[in-house]
Parts: sequence; structure tokens; C-alpha cells
Amino acid sequence: MKLDRAALGLLLLAPLAVRAVEPISLGLALAGVLTGYIYPRLYCLFTECCDQKRSLSREALQKDLDSKLFGQHLAKKVILNAVFGFISNPKPKKPLTLSLHGWTGTGKNFVSKIIAENIYEGGLNSDYVHLFVATLHFPHVSNITLYKDQLQLWIRGNVSACARSIFIFDEMDKMHAGLIDAIKPFLDYYDHVDGVSYQKAIFIFLSNAGAERITDVALDFWRNGKQREEIKLKDMEPALSVSAFNNKNKSKCSPEALKLTRTL
Repeated sequence: MKLDRAALGLLLLAPLAVRAVEPISLGLALAGVLTGYIYPRLYCLFTECCDQKRSLSREALQKDLDSKLFGQHLAKKVILNAVFGFISNPKPKKPLTLSLHGWTGTGKNFVSKIIAENIYEGGLNSDYVHLFVATLHFPHVSNITLYKDQLQLWIRGNVSACARSIFIFDEMDKMHAGLIDAIKPFLDYYDHVDGVSYQKAIFIFLSNAGAERITDVALDFWRNGKQREEIKLKDMEPALSVSAFNNKNKSKCSPEALKLTRTL
């Protein structure tokens, strides 16, 4: 009975207590509760959130590569193993870095799209997938210092917000001198760079550099009566690495940077 009376007393006092609190203060308090607890959970029901648990399906990724990507047996195998292995590792030692080479139309951008869609529902439109095109985002040589500073701040800010951020750099063979050096510190075996860990991030570089050598190797196999599918990654890597490094259009992949990439 006393408990019932106490409860009734609290109910009766509640309107007085509410009136005693300034409307603005009460609003801020309620907003704090909604923002800190309820709102993020409701928000993530309607849109993607970085901290949502979304597992990468090896079977789904393989199905997408097999059904959508043709004539790229090397890329399919390496991408499947590299991406799935990286995402499945709770504590990778360094970011996943893929370097895709070939002529326009061979599927480099398409592969990036497939990877993004298998990690984030929004794919290339996800807030956690960032696309840079050299001739569009870094067009003026005179602004190279500004580009480097902005690029590093963009990468740092987005990885701070979401460790599993994806960065795609298109037209790497047209990238201005020094920009690859601005990216390089984020690709190495560092636990933290200025207090931020980049070990769960993904960097994908797309380039036409080395396309001629890829064609030459494929042509040599054909002339020798071998099937395209007999080409191994080891047949491509030496010539491709040299070709990319010596690219006449100023591809800025230093020897150190090339060691950090998985070349396809």
C-alpha cells in the first residue's frame, strides 16, 4: 500500500517536476538521450552505418566475379582471395592495397564496383567509399602542395570516422608527381599514423600503365599455342612493374610504393 502511494505521489509530482525544468534544458536533455542511444539505432535501420556488422560472403563475391567479369581469370582469383582474406582478418597488419592495370574497358572500374558492393550495400555511392579521378580532382600542377595536404586530411578524417573506408584512385598513370608519396604513409606496416590506425582501410589504384606489356604477354601465349587461362600472375608482374614505374605519363609509383601493392 505504501508502495502504491509512493508511486501515486511520483505520478502527481511528475507534472510539477517537468514544469520546474526549463523547456530548453529539458529539450536538450531529451535530445542528448535520443542522439546518444535511440537515434543512432533508429538511423541505422534506414541507412548504412560503419559499425554495423555485415559479413562479406565469399560465395557472393565469387558469384559476382564469375557472372559479371569475363576474360580476367587472374584478377578473379587474386581479388577473391585478397579481399575475403583481408575482411575476414580481425587484426590485419596493414591496409589492403590493390593495383589494377590494363587498357580502358578491361574492367578495372567494374572490379572496384563489385568489391565496393560486396562490402557496403551502397557500393560506390556509400559514404564509406571514396573515388578520386586524377584529371578531375588533381588537374593543376601548380596546386600539387594543396592537393597533397587535402588528400591526407581527407584520408585521415574518413578513416577516423570509419576504419573500413575504401579509397579508389583512378587514372594513376596521370597522377601528378608527389601525390603517391602523400598516400604512401597510410599503406605501410604502421600500427598508427598520428594516432589513427589505417590497417582496416582498403586502397585500390587503377592505371593504364603496363597495358601494352599485358597485351604483349597475352599475344606471346597465343603465338605459342597456349590458352589465355594458362597465363600466371608471375608471367605478368616483372614486366608490368617495370612498365608502370617507367610510365611516360608520369605514373608516380616509386619502387617502394610498388612493393606495397598487389599488382593485377
